[in-house]
Amino acid sequence: MKKTQVYIILLLFTIISCRNNEQDKPKTSVDNSLIERNNESTLVKENTQIISSTKTSKFSERPKIIENKNKLEIKFSKINSTDYLEYNQNYSNRITIDTILINNPQNFTLVVENAKKRFVCDVDNNNCNYYKGYLVPLNKYILTNCGKSYCETYLLDKNTGTQDYLESPFDSECEIPSLSPNENKLIAFSSSVFDKESYIALYKNDSENKKLDFKKSFYTSDWRIKEIIWIDNNSIALKVFDKYGGKTGDGLINSQYLKGEIE
Repeated sequence: MKKTQVYIILLLFTIISCRNNEQDKPKTSVDNSLIERNNESTLVKENTQIISSTKTSKFSERPKIIENKNKLEIKFSKINSTDYLEYNQNYSNRITIDTILINNPQNFTLVVENAKKRFVCDVDNNNCNYYKGYLVPLNKYILTNCGKSYCETYLLDKNTGTQDYLESPFDSECEIPSLSPNENKLIAFSSSVFDKESYIALYKNDSENKKLDFKKSFYTSDWRIKEIIWIDNNSIALKVFDKYGGKTGDGLINSQYLKGEIE
């Protein structure tokens, strides 16, 4: 009987020891799978950044531009829709659009520095690039980059890969830029999504050094901008409005046409 009790005690001790050892073992299979998934996610994100070659600005550090030291002086006068239509017909922005790239905005390929570069979104669907066109005289692609709650527009040089970010004080991107007839000036503009505010930035195109230099800017709270075209090398025409509205919500309320003499 005593031998039986001893055997039972030894058996119970063995079972308890085995359970304790099993609990102390690390859960290797589960941890390894998590590590593999984390590594895979990191690799995808790194590859996306390398392939897309984008650099986003520090938007939180960008001050809202209201009064700029390099103030762009523009003398505005009203024109009618017929005059604007005539100016529009005579103006060419010299931007070509690849409809295939437009229809695949978050996954497309461009030739940059004689190599194909693919643009895709990050794994969390942020830092997306959108193709807007190709500015032929400057050999630059027009792209918009969007992250969480912001967008911005930049020009990507086809030959060198240089990125020129277009100035805007708002969280929304700049609209398609306009190149002057003599190709030495570029205008980029943006309007606030929430308020009746607009911003115009003037750039100098240095064709010899292949550089785009910011020169002056203009801000107004009188209207929003729908479109800007060049009349000649020193004057522009604008289609402006107060806000969106109407039955569809995308109609222009209080639209008008202006001519601007750049001083």
